[in-house]
Amino acid sequence: MTLTNMNNKPAVNKEMQKELQYQEWKKQSAEQRKLQLARKFPFQIISIEAKPKNGKSGLALDIRTKEEIEAGYAVRLLDFDDGAEVTWKTCWGSDPNIYVYCPNHYNSDGTENYALTMQNAIHFVRETEEMISEGKKVRAFVIDGMDKWNDCVTNKLRYERVKGDRKKMMDPIPPTSYGARNIDHNELFNSSLKLQCDKVFITHLKPTFSDHMNPTPTGFVPNWHKDVPDKIVQMIAIRDESMGKNTKFTARLKSSKTNPNMVGKTWTIFESNGQEATWYGIPEMQKREI
Repeated sequence: MTLTNMNNKPAVNKEMQKELQYQEWKKQSAEQRKLQLARKFPFQIISIEAKPKNGKSGLALDIRTKEEIEAGYAVRLLDFDDGAEVTWKTCWGSDPNIYVYCPNHYNSDGTENYALTMQNAIHFVRETEEMISEGKKVRAFVIDGMDKWNDCVTNKLRYERVKGDRKKMMDPIPPTSYGARNIDHNELFNSSLKLQCDKVFITHLKPTFSDHMNPTPTGFVPNWHKDVPDKIVQMIAIRDESMGKNTKFTARLKSSKTNPNMVGKTWTIFESNGQEATWYGIPEMQKREI
């Protein structure tokens, strides 16, 4: 007769669980390696920063080559700014392969439902992931309004802390409470980074000040969550160089991990003299050369 030591059962189960986890990791690792070897080029992870109405959304939507447009490659844009639809319709003739989606959800009283906005955004990322896994041609995924996304998850935290009492939403948040906000922010950001396509993250600029007593800005910096810049591979800054009736937007490559020799290069992306307007974009971005 064989006696079984019941005290060893939890240990055995734990070892089995470790083995199952390891086997699952091997499958995922092999799949990741397969995708790496199949890729002819690294995906771009681009940030575009500028003041309002300086061509940020237009530049992001102009990421496809002429051949990719003709082949039906898609661009999917998550529009927290709720302003890119106009650019899509007027500049791209409502191209059906460009999908501009605003996730912002508002209650019947006009207040934003932050939790549903977040849910909508995550579903849009998941739908993009499904499209790619099904073999559909997606050239790029864009988040337009990283600053607005950060505001959304911050306000979600404020709303939940005061149990829905909007009058108290501006009460100070203890530093230890920001962990929940960071988790919400990075759930969307990190799931976007995993998409097997180019990624573009757009944000506005915010002013910097020498001290709190001086109301005059000393400069401007990108307005986004602290975890964003470390993940960016190519950084682009747009500048308004308009004079009088002549409008001119230029874009400068601030940094690049894939082509450091191009850092500092500046392109004129848009010009208008009040009668004629010309869009140039960045051909090197379309060809993944930046």
